[in-house]
Amino acid sequence: MLEGRVTVNGVPARELGTKADIETDDVRVDGVRVKAPQAPVYIVLNKPRGYVTTRSDPEGRPTVMDLVPRVAGLFPVGRLDVTTEGLILLTNDGAFAERVSHPRYEVPRVYHAKVRRVPGPETLERLKSGVRVEGDFMAVDRARVIQSENNAWVEVELHEGKQHEVKRLLEAVGHPVSKLRRVSFGPVTVKGLEPGQFRLLTPAEVAGLRRGEGRPVERVRRPPRRHPKPRPRSAAGQRGGQGQGPRRERRPGDAPTDRRRAATRRGPR
Repeated sequence: MLEGRVTVNGVPARELGTKADIETDDVRVDGVRVKAPQAPVYIVLNKPRGYVTTRSDPEGRPTVMDLVPRVAGLFPVGRLDVTTEGLILLTNDGAFAERVSHPRYEVPRVYHAKVRRVPGPETLERLKSGVRVEGDFMAVDRARVIQSENNAWVEVELHEGKQHEVKRLLEAVGHPVSKLRRVSFGPVTVKGLEPGQFRLLTPAEVAGLRRGEGRPVERVRRPPRRHPKPRPRSAAGQRGGQGQGPRRERRPGDAPTDRRRAATRRGPR
């Protein structure tokens, strides 16, 4: 400022402590305008089939950017295939995007895939133990069949983001994918969003993604355990309704007990 390199609305600001509003005033350093920092934006979109996950497409196909507001610096986090539906995150926070998309942070993703035929338990275990496909070793964290008819819907969870990983894995074990959608990314889901709809992430969801959390596990509620009612005590102080009397002390001349009878039959040792 003392050198006259800073200007406010075209006038050099040489006095230290000069105030200006960066939103409305033209503040420049060496002739380059200083822009206000962009507030971070975090969006979850339910991507429809047929949209590409890029900021622009040389082939002129529709992109996910056509479905969200125009925000400076906004870009999709990772990619979904043009035929894949479901959850995609968009942000203008590069550090956040790196944090949630890199495999080393192990943020889980959950997919639902419609496959040919119904995978059996051995196939599901094979997906979890890992399969080598075209030189790449791939594995899922968990897998289960969620609907089974002639064809099936399979739910898989993984934390890596290799290209076409879910489709390649399922095809390698003999169950080609005809439909694929991502239903959750960390703690974020597309519940309540129709294809093409979006919403802003909540602060809790942003924090959960940074920590690498997964979606909450739905636990089955079990009925409370019923404890048996205590049986009423008899007048003699014993449990049960039999009414056993108090124990009588043994007197001389009484018949011997079973143990004493047995000892008598065996004779002295």
